[in-house]
Amino acid sequence: MKVIINSLTVFFIAFFSCSDKQDPRNYFDDRQRDSLLADIITYIYVRPTGATWETRFNPEFRKFYVTSLPKFKLEKLYRDKSDIYYFFIIRPARSAEGVLRGVGGKFRIDDRGNITSFVEVYNTPVGPITELHKKGTELFNHMVKHGHVDEYLLNDEYLEWPNAWTYYDTIRHEWLVKPGI
Repeated sequence: MKVIINSLTVFFIAFFSCSDKQDPRNYFDDRQRDSLLADIITYIYVRPTGATWETRFNPEFRKFYVTSLPKFKLEKLYRDKSDIYYFFIIRPARSAEGVLRGVGGKFRIDDRGNITSFVEVYNTPVGPITELHKKGTELFNHMVKHGHVDEYLLNDEYLEWPNAWTYYDTIRHEWLVKPGI
């Protein structure tokens, strides 16, 4: 009996410590998380009136992204041994099919907490929150393990982007249609 209890204790400690590594609260305090989320929103959300893909990071547009914070939820965050951060966010969707979608990606930050590189790896289809949690978490875990979600590319129940005709442009930080399509 003692062996079973000890084994279960080790299992639960290992299980809960693994899931804690994906909790954004373990990496940043509330203020830092809000600032980081506003930075990520600048990459993944609509641009405010008057902003271009080149100017959306300018200080005059920061207020737009900060006031958008309540619409977003940083669900998961994980930092690997190479200091790459992986994220999964639930965000508003611009779609007639629903109001929410999941977005996953990765970035690096400098010593001051500024994002120095950013890649949006996937967007889920629009769906109910329970479905977004399930599929988004599965995609997130795969992305953390492999750095990509290539195995899901043909599964339109999990991925809206990337797909056969889109790609993520790392200069503009936008999903674009592949040339020639």
